[in-house]
Amino acid sequence: MKRLAATCAACALLTGISGASAQEYTKGTSYIEPRGGVYATTNPNVDVVGTYGGAAGHYVMDGVALEAEGLGYAVDQKVKRTTSLGEATTTESNNAVGVAGMAKWNFMRTPKGTMFVGAGGGGVFAEKELPHNGQKQSGMGQADLGGSVALGRNVSLRVAGRYQHLGSFSDKGLDSLGGNVGLKISF
Repeated sequence: MKRLAATCAACALLTGISGASAQEYTKGTSYIEPRGGVYATTNPNVDVVGTYGGAAGHYVMDGVALEAEGLGYAVDQKVKRTTSLGEATTTESNNAVGVAGMAKWNFMRTPKGTMFVGAGGGGVFAEKELPHNGQKQSGMGQADLGGSVALGRNVSLRVAGRYQHLGSFSDKGLDSLGGNVGLKISF
């Protein structure tokens, strides 16, 4: 976390010399955004999903950005195993990496903040089956609703609620609902 904060501060200082306003959102501007989140799930075999990573985006139209996102996933999941005495349940950690493309529309823009919606999809690659008895590699879809507040000329704090689906549309898939926070650095 200290390295992430130091990297964000360095980028903010560097982009503060010349760059786009944090709330400009005009065609041709770009951004990077470290972000992290926490999600609850509907799958009884998964307790909580944590994400960490970031995104890079570019505004292709005023208020509309295309974004590439790379996230690490830390998943607490229950594993059921058959034993000679019946069935045993244990909790284990599962780590994964996800990549996604998203489109975001900032439908309300002011000099001090924005509101946006976003949607996209990609893939998740886990070290173990996600969820247990699921798949190690699977597709994903996601949708965001959020907003941002300008903290400085080139930096804004972004908060979003997100729905995310990982894997197949069965009991071997995973629906999650939660939120993420990011520090958006525009240039």
